[in-house]
Amino acid sequence: MATSFHTINENKIIKILNATKRGRGADAIDPAGVPFEVRESKKTPKFRLQKDVHDYLVKNKGYYILKRGKDVLKIDAGAVTKLLKKGDWNKDRYYPYKFLHCKDVMSGSGAIEDVQNNQTNLVDYFANYFAIR
Repeated sequence: MATSFHTINENKIIKILNATKRGRGADAIDPAGVPFEVRESKKTPKFRLQKDVHDYLVKNKGYYILKRGKDVLKIDAGAVTKLLKKGDWNKDRYYPYKFLHCKDVMSGSGAIEDVQNNQTNLVDYFANYFAIR
């Protein structure tokens, strides 16, 4: 288990989902065998997505779990592709990346509003998601 690659919140979400951690690439594999990446936005209202991880998730029909404050959203990687700005990936780091802006994904999702309105909690939401999958 490559825990050092994951943040405290990533570890919590991976544990809640009863997923298997990965060291590099996508963060984990869920119980159904589907890869996912946990991204958190703390300081700026956007998520940095790595090209290699994104391509892997799209190819393997994976998804992202996006966290901003108390808001959490699950979104298929293929759907994220449509939300990314057109053009080349940024290359000013060791890896190519693009930003996904919170305003483009973090409202009207249903899951977030249900959690905020105390109609469900994050654990129950994901438990129900995997039970019906």
